[in-house]
Amino acid sequence: MKNNLYYRYSLGFLFCYAISRYQIIIIRYADVRVANENALLRNKLSKVNVDEGAKETLWKIWFNGRKKPIEKDVENVAYECSQKCESDWDEFMKSVEQKWMHFNPDMEKEYKCSVYPQALKWGVTKWIAWFHETALTCLKQDFKNWITKCGKEYHQTMRQKLNVWHKKYLDEWCKQDWKVREDRYFKNWIKMGLRGDPDYWVKLSQCNRWAARVKKEHKEWTDNLKAIENNCNDWVNWKKEKMEFYKQWLQAFTKQWITEEQWKTWTEERKQYILTKKPDTQKSATKKTATKKTTTKKTTTKKAAEKKTATKKAAAPK
Repeated sequence: MKNNLYYRYSLGFLFCYAISRYQIIIIRYADVRVANENALLRNKLSKVNVDEGAKETLWKIWFNGRKKPIEKDVENVAYECSQKCESDWDEFMKSVEQKWMHFNPDMEKEYKCSVYPQALKWGVTKWIAWFHETALTCLKQDFKNWITKCGKEYHQTMRQKLNVWHKKYLDEWCKQDWKVREDRYFKNWIKMGLRGDPDYWVKLSQCNRWAARVKKEHKEWTDNLKAIENNCNDWVNWKKEKMEFYKQWLQAFTKQWITEEQWKTWTEERKQYILTKKPDTQKSATKKTATKKTTTKKTTTKKAAEKKTATKKAAAPK
């Protein structure tokens, strides 16, 4: 009996011991398996990082190889645009000076400011004050309109040139075989990727790195084009030079206009302009009067004819 009980206790102990050892083995095996899987995952992810590094290197080589040619093209465009505007500069300055040294019948329409007839009562002080307060603002607006027009032409020409380079970026870089395959693969994977895939996390990492890289490349490229366009020294320096010149010219012109009392020329030319316009006005008035008389005559004749017809009808025998 005792031996039988001892045997049972021993058997139970051995069974529990065997179970515990088995559990330990299972846990260790699981740990080893997880460790192996983690090591495999780390190995795959490290390969992803290596691949990304190689692709970033390819991008830098391609990108840096285009910087200088783009800058040279942009400088050529800026030089050509500045030379074209330079050829128009003398004509612009002559037209501005001519316009402000003489009476301008379209001043109110052009600048939305009136001078005559109230200016006929002005003295020297009032004319000088008007020129400083109003005329200088209009003169500055003349320059602003002209330089804005030049700027629009410059930016339009520049964008055309930069669009050519952007097309090269799309054709030469984005449409490389490996880029096209990569883009197609990850766009499809985003739609169809399954969590049951044993390499899901590796592919997710690859996809995230791909998306970030493509976005970075595009931003770096477009930012570079904008920076080159906005910081072109030839165009910026040309604009600064003209702005400074016009500022100094305004001071000299103001002094000349006031010293020569140019408003007297304006007033005299205005008188001549009015006298020149009067014959046209009189002709127009005469023409209107003649037209009115003709219309009246026709109306009277028509009424007389109607009256005569009515009389004949009344006199006819029944």
